Amino acid sequence: MRGRYAFLRSGRWWGIAALALAISIACVLLGRWQLSRYEHKADEAALVEANYDAPPAALSQLLPTPGADLAHGDTWRPVQLRGHYLQPSLSLPQRPIEGSAADHVIGVFAAETDQGTWLLVVDRGWYPTNAFADHSAQADLPSGEVTMTVRLRAAEPASTRDLGPGRLHRLHPEQVLEKLQAVDPEPAAEAGVDLAQATLVTGAYGTLASESPAVADPPAPLPRPSTDLGNHLSYTFQWWVFGIGAWVGYVVLARREAEAQEAAAGGKARAAGDDPASGPSSRVRSARPAQTGRPRRRFTFADDAEEDALIDAQLDEQHGAQARDTSSR
Repeated sequence: MRGRYAFLRSGRWWGIAALALAISIACVLLGRWQLSRYEHKADEAALVEANYDAPPAALSQLLPTPGADLAHGDTWRPVQLRGHYLQPSLSLPQRPIEGSAADHVIGVFAAETDQGTWLLVVDRGWYPTNAFADHSAQADLPSGEVTMTVRLRAAEPASTRDLGPGRLHRLHPEQVLEKLQAVDPEPAAEAGVDLAQATLVTGAYGTLASESPAVADPPAPLPRPSTDLGNHLSYTFQWWVFGIGAWVGYVVLARREAEAQEAAAGGKARAAGDDPASGPSSRVRSARPAQTGRPRRRFTFADDAEEDALIDAQLDEQHGAQARDTSSR
């Protein structure tokens, strides 16, 4: 076996092995990437299934302090709030909904809790992006005391982009409050809220589920998050199969190379007359000239006498014919 595959130690086959190794490593990494995407979607889907329709809890029950980060396991947990909106609303443009361009209406809600007034950023819903349409009705906020239910999500990281007055790029609570105060230096005046005594919730924001009272023309409610896991798991196994296939191809090529070399060596041996299947007798037979055409007949003395008698009979018959011809004249 070692002699048959000795060519694998050549530089050419070391290069082929390196190529197969590189392909297999790339396929393993791509498979792990698809697996991580599957695990992320599976985790998100599990949170939606477990929390989205759970009974509402108190805000301070899920966030011990306004500066606390929302626990990952509490994502989409509903909480019930009572308080007032700070005026006016803000816009979060170009945040797609189910593949369609949409602008979101953002408000800051002053919620009364057992620990005082907490300011919570709320995504109230969306309307289709259309620069030529008037969406002021959807941007209105309810006035007076409001009771609402929101689902909590982790706050988004800060953004360095400035989209202009009243327009947000990320739902980062500190930046949302700064944008609101830039539009109206006293956003809490109409609500009767003392901002000096209020505390901003920095680790989470809410998506509106319901509120009372509501405005006459509210924005469209945010849809339930998708729990579709996609094809990432099947793609994972496909990439890993491709990685195994690289080595299968290497083995197939090596076997074909070995068979080709054996066939070439056998042809050279037959051309040189060193066919191991032929013995001395076969070489002797090969040295004799080959007979072609019909085999020659071997004559004996009996054959010579028979031929002489046949010739004599023909001559006698010929002489008799001449004599008869002469007499008839």
